[in-house]
Amino acid sequence: MSHFHGRFDYTVDDKGRVNMPAKFRRSLNPQAAETFVICRAPDGCLRAYPQDVWEQYEQELSARPQTPETLRHQRLLYSTLSDSVLDAQGRITLGASQMHIASITKNVTLIGQNGYIEIWDTDSFNAYAGTAEDFDEVFFQSVEAGLRSKDRR
Repeated sequence: MSHFHGRFDYTVDDKGRVNMPAKFRRSLNPQAAETFVICRAPDGCLRAYPQDVWEQYEQELSARPQTPETLRHQRLLYSTLSDSVLDAQGRITLGASQMHIASITKNVTLIGQNGYIEIWDTDSFNAYAGTAEDFDEVFFQSVEAGLRSKDRR
């Protein structure tokens, strides 16, 4: 499985192409065939899944019971989906509707999230990331939630 870590800031060209960091390209499994599946994600960003990781996620998604919530999630997700093969310069292409969903106009931030990559409008990510005090609060809340989770087991 691919492992992506770090933040990279780029610009999107007029054709919706954005550089994929060399570090991320080197991390791709051969099974991904240099292909990313791009879709909408929570918090107003996009996700780029390597093809092999997406196939596993898609199997999990299709195995879920067909509840109204699951059907809505699938519809909202699949309606924004596109495949993007790395071009010779190591770029992927974002669709116009995907860029609209994520409010991407020019500056874009790629965030490695282990098995996938988040694609953000840079200003939106900076606002989301907040300040050092925000990080401290989220960090300690997360640690506390993890401890409560362990206690329930």
